[in-house]
Amino acid sequence: MVSRRHKRHYLLILLSAAVLPMAAQALNDADVASAAPNTARHLRAITQLLASNRLHGRDNKTPESALAQHVLIRLLQRYGAGLSSGSADDAYQQPFTLNGNSGTNLLAVIRGRELPDEYVAVGAHYDHLGTRSNADGHCFALGTPGGNICNGATDNAAGVATVLGIAEAIHSLPEPPRRSVILALWDSEEDGLVGSRYYVSHALVPLQQTVAYVNFDILGQDLLPSLKTTTFAVGSETGGAGLQQLVGDAAAGEALTVHRVSYLFGQERSDYKNFVDHKVPTVFFSDATGACYHTTGDDLSIVNFTKMRAQARIAFRVVMNLAERSDRLPFAGRGSSPAVYTDAAAISQVLEAARADNQLFSADDNQLIAQVRDRTAAAVAAGPAAFDNTDILTLLGDTIAVVNALTRIECRRF
Repeated sequence: MVSRRHKRHYLLILLSAAVLPMAAQALNDADVASAAPNTARHLRAITQLLASNRLHGRDNKTPESALAQHVLIRLLQRYGAGLSSGSADDAYQQPFTLNGNSGTNLLAVIRGRELPDEYVAVGAHYDHLGTRSNADGHCFALGTPGGNICNGATDNAAGVATVLGIAEAIHSLPEPPRRSVILALWDSEEDGLVGSRYYVSHALVPLQQTVAYVNFDILGQDLLPSLKTTTFAVGSETGGAGLQQLVGDAAAGEALTVHRVSYLFGQERSDYKNFVDHKVPTVFFSDATGACYHTTGDDLSIVNFTKMRAQARIAFRVVMNLAERSDRLPFAGRGSSPAVYTDAAAISQVLEAARADNQLFSADDNQLIAQVRDRTAAAVAAGPAAFDNTDILTLLGDTIAVVNALTRIECRRF
């Protein structure tokens, strides 16, 4: 029989255990695998809403931009606290004026369980070009409002939906990630990356504590029928071999080929640039620019949601690895060269796949692409040791030429 004194002793032990904090448990691979499909839960609905005529192209400083902000803040409130000072909606807003452009960034944070003062930032711009279109249906940052609506479904309603899809998957985990995750939705990107440029100069958490930035811009787009399962990860060399390997591992098992290409292949035309400029390891996920880019044809009808769901799962795995890993990836810069042999190999693979769609191009563009394909294949066949400055400059120029040719074909769903 247990004495009364011992009973009191056991009771004190039990009470002490009840009030002591539970030790944080690391999330395991099974947790992440189980949560990954939840990225798709609201992808279509959010993309459809942001790309609807009701939001009138989400141009900054318009009533429709204010409506988009209202909707997005309601969604962000589901996942995390506002990152700014203030209360209610103000806590999620970072208003700015920079070089004559103004707008409002939207930011939330999912607090980490062990390292809440280290951050993985996940971002996409939510603005687009409103009605700044011409009679041919092309949309321009310097265009005059009053044309048809530029809905920006792939650019970048899909990117915003992916950020929120990752937040949904994190929300479904048994506990938060080890590090905090910032959900960043940038304004005025179309006017020169203004919102994110303002943020990195007025960061709401120390950039030195931002361990990585994951950027989305133009997702769910098919450049050609032959490229339905092709996408790109730009600039992962900024996190060294570790980030490059991480991206490759995250894509394994998906029916999607993720070509890792160097920083400069993004042409510094998305918000990733501003974080790299401030020495934050970065990867930029994109489908590049195609025929519907900055046209009134970039609407919901062209979005490939099968592709987009795979992109969201891949990006979620990248974010979770960055948030859970024991170490921080070092910033490795833009690399010693603007292009490397593996870029040529990746571009060559894309060009070979695209051969099946020659009929979509004009005779002149077919000739141009054939010449580029031959030059790139020759550089690859020569091997990495022979890849020199001439090859680098040729590859960069040829890639831009092919992208321009892609924008000249008909904008339609493939």
